[in-house]
Amino acid sequence: MCENKIIKNSGDLVEQVTKFELMLNNLGLPSENIIASVDERENIMKMLPQLMNSIPESQKRDATYLSRFVAGAAIGLFDASLNYVWNEVVISLRQKIIYFGIDTFFDNAVSDKVREQYKNEEDLSGIKDKTMLETLRKLEWISNVVYLKLCHILDMRNQIGASHPNTYDINSFELLGWLKTCVTEVINDKPSSSAVHIKEIVEGIKKSTSPLGDITIETIGKEVEKFSSVMSGTLLRALFGICIAEDTSDEARKNALKLSKEIWKYCKDDVKYDIGERKLYFRNNFHAAKEALTYQFLSNCDGLSYLSLTERSLEISSLCDDLQAAHNGWDNYYHEPPIAIKIMRHISRASGIPKDREIKLIRTFLECRIGREVSYNQGVSPGAVEYYDSLFKLLTEEQIIIALTIMKYQMESISSGTSVRAKNARKIIDIFLQDDISDRLKEILEYIVGFDKRGRINVVYKDQGFKDLSKGILKFD
Repeated sequence: MCENKIIKNSGDLVEQVTKFELMLNNLGLPSENIIASVDERENIMKMLPQLMNSIPESQKRDATYLSRFVAGAAIGLFDASLNYVWNEVVISLRQKIIYFGIDTFFDNAVSDKVREQYKNEEDLSGIKDKTMLETLRKLEWISNVVYLKLCHILDMRNQIGASHPNTYDINSFELLGWLKTCVTEVINDKPSSSAVHIKEIVEGIKKSTSPLGDITIETIGKEVEKFSSVMSGTLLRALFGICIAEDTSDEARKNALKLSKEIWKYCKDDVKYDIGERKLYFRNNFHAAKEALTYQFLSNCDGLSYLSLTERSLEISSLCDDLQAAHNGWDNYYHEPPIAIKIMRHISRASGIPKDREIKLIRTFLECRIGREVSYNQGVSPGAVEYYDSLFKLLTEEQIIIALTIMKYQMESISSGTSVRAKNARKIIDIFLQDDISDRLKEILEYIVGFDKRGRINVVYKDQGFKDLSKGILKFD
């Protein structure tokens, strides 16, 4: 049968392949369904020149897997050619990673626990293909459509390629489609303008030897404002990586910090929380220098509220202790503001208050805001009062109830309803009287206001009417 095929098809390619089939028979090996049919091979050969001509000469010089693809397709080993297509995809994608920034890629591709093991190009081989695709999509270095196409090719390579045993016959149109995706979507793909711009910004920061001017920062910010949220997040991650790297120069780190503060406002919360969690990781793994640099980065961006819950809880608790000591010490008016500012940098919304530190934080701020019984500045640090009030304005109804419960014990130390501290307590009540609170809570607050109008706010908690009104709402020991 093989000899008949040679006689009917006199072309060199067909004759060579037929001899290959004959050789298999002579060796006693299977020859059926091993290589593709003549028609299938001819389909491939007709389309190959057009596809190959679309690839720039500079890229074809080193495309050894494409050469192996052609060899496999010519013989008719389509399953082997599929493997070669995928290998060329992987090489091209790794080149893309190197172009855009290998550190940024590793920061997003591997967990913190093993991040230090991934340092250079050689380590890319340790990244699974699917992880590589997912990370590239996450960073928008490939589009979602290309990601789906490549995932399909990877799945086919794993299911019907030569890398695994199978009995599926790949046809020429399938193989050509996968090759076309490889060529047009990967090999010939040009990076987006925003991706190129991010690369230029990052490289410029790394090499910087002089401070970035305010105009430059503003100009970059206006450009990043037009980027997608993913691309701006990619830039922020890259700047963070520069800030915590051991080999970063002082000038480059200062510039990265300065630019990060501008880029921060264009990024989504998930990126910010990811960075916040890195501090806890560095702390748990005894990377003191990187932990400190992460804290500096977040503080610089007004992003301390994005620290992990554990980190924020510990920080707020320690700062509350410091604030309490400053309030009770000498020159408290001068020492309270810096600490109050640090605390509020951790809290941008009521949900940002760690549950296990809720009572401690509210109690500390109430004591400092009610202040001391002195006429000078109404007994409260003038530099800190706005931060105390800003916390009270954030509180939810549940947290206001906690504050009112704590305030009972503050009232017990107020001797007169017309004193400085009594007037400060009334100011806090006015902040709590918000439109979005329940009618019952509003009634309780207005009851307190009524006592203040009679100059008796300090004894309202002792009033039986107040006790009846707040029963089941305020919970006293």
